[in-house]
Amino acid sequence: MKDLSIGMLNELYGNLLTNRQSEMIKAYFDFDLSLGEIAASEGISRQAVSDSIKKGEKLLLFYEDSLKFYDKSLKIKELISELESSELTGEEKIIIEKIKELL
Repeated sequence: MKDLSIGMLNELYGNLLTNRQSEMIKAYFDFDLSLGEIAASEGISRQAVSDSIKKGEKLLLFYEDSLKFYDKSLKIKELISELESSELTGEEKIIIEKIKELL
């Protein structure tokens, strides 16, 4: 079963991977292509695609474990939801919208 958070981690940290790793992860997780489909488009074996994706996943998880940007953004979104359910002034609502745009 695919861990869909890997696609989000690739959005955050994909520039730290090789272009090929990031593109294969995007194809596999975001576009739901099979290993065989990716292999055919890249002109490499299924095993090479699998190895590249696994290495990329491992690096993405390492970066998240070290930096925690994804985890922090989820917590910020939860706090924003809590704020939105309370009574806010117009200015506070504008500030929340600005914060949401940054996420």
